[in-house]
Amino acid sequence: MFKTFKVFSVWLLLLSFSLQATAYETQFADSGETMRLHWNTKLIPIAFSTSLIKPNLFIRPDSDIQGAIERSLETWENAAHVKFQVSWTDKQSVSPTGKSGDGASLVTIAQTPENLLLFGGDENVVSARTRIFFNRKGFITEADIVLNPYEQFSTDGSFGSFDFEATLTHEIGHLLGLDHSSVTGATMHEHQGRNGVYNLPSYSSRTLAEDDIAGIRALYGAKLSEEDCCGTVTGKLLQANGRTARDFQVWAEEAESGRVAAGVLSNADGFYRIEGLRSGQYKVYAQDFGKILGKSFSVEELGEVSIARGKIQTLSKKLKSATKDFDLRYVGFNGQVSELAVPVNGGKSYMIYVGGVNLDSANIAIGFNSPYISVTPRSLTNHKYGADVSVISFEINVASEIPLGEYSFFVKSKGTETEFAVGSLTVETFVNAWNSHRLLPLD
Repeated sequence: MFKTFKVFSVWLLLLSFSLQATAYETQFADSGETMRLHWNTKLIPIAFSTSLIKPNLFIRPDSDIQGAIERSLETWENAAHVKFQVSWTDKQSVSPTGKSGDGASLVTIAQTPENLLLFGGDENVVSARTRIFFNRKGFITEADIVLNPYEQFSTDGSFGSFDFEATLTHEIGHLLGLDHSSVTGATMHEHQGRNGVYNLPSYSSRTLAEDDIAGIRALYGAKLSEEDCCGTVTGKLLQANGRTARDFQVWAEEAESGRVAAGVLSNADGFYRIEGLRSGQYKVYAQDFGKILGKSFSVEELGEVSIARGKIQTLSKKLKSATKDFDLRYVGFNGQVSELAVPVNGGKSYMIYVGGVNLDSANIAIGFNSPYISVTPRSLTNHKYGADVSVISFEINVASEIPLGEYSFFVKSKGTETEFAVGSLTVETFVNAWNSHRLLPLD
């Protein structure tokens, strides 16, 4: 499911979108997080209800539903060693609540009592839900997906509707065993907007981030043709006081391009493990994911590793745990800030917004690890969005040769404390025509 999120603008717009089922995270069958949920087969059965293709009020007419389904399944099949066994059925309702289902993994949008029970009182803030059935060994035996019949879906970017393909691609990630991701631009991130946020269609989640790909490969392995995959980086984090660094966001970036490759959250014992990485050089970072002002810690680089197929690299560290007096909470575009990534294209310039607490253009600097993205000098500007959030904007220039994928920017204070907005910019093939043409004074 996708969770509720806020979109701030000069008129404080609120939009909602939720999912049920943390960079990538896998689902676990036990509280000790020792059994990762996954199918005990590489051939995954999935049944689509005819409610998806019959005329209804929940899907806009002329939507390419069958094409979207085929593309969504193929997206996951191209990422890992899995394949779907597809069937169609007149069945409308998912299995009732219980320890075991009926054995059929159903995707439906029918407005039946059984389906509506999955939404409880959240029918206005939840777009879809996925419910997993599994056995004592942690093997998934059934996964049912219900698209919210109180909402409207489309495949053409119609303003105010949810993108059917993006929603389904996310939900199938849950069906396969993935939880929500902490990488903002990942398909498995917990937030996704209706078409029209940033005045753009919500197409980004149709395509998988490197983080999503690493996650699904951690469960099922890479395709047999992927000779350079996969390796692992793991380790343990401690705070400066010796306590375990729990719920720290740990992520790997390609050393040369700065593209986000994958990430996880450290567990209760401070351990992290990032699997599914292609062979190559990576820089690994960690930052507090608690988001508690005055108690959240500055980012630290754990080191650089060389990943090779079948090899495990270890990076452990006792963190300095330097606290910072600002906090990043939102990114944005076109005057809005939200918990969604901003889609951009190579060879263009864009005005990017960032919102949070205690952000002031006079006291901070913006930067990128990627050589493909730069900030226009003297473009930082303060904005007034009310007492709940401080907002600044800055212009970025994206090189035409930048690889597709997710990229982070960082905010650094004068005291050198730093926080990253991990994967908050996603370089896409679909066009973001809102190019910046801001004129700046000459030196």
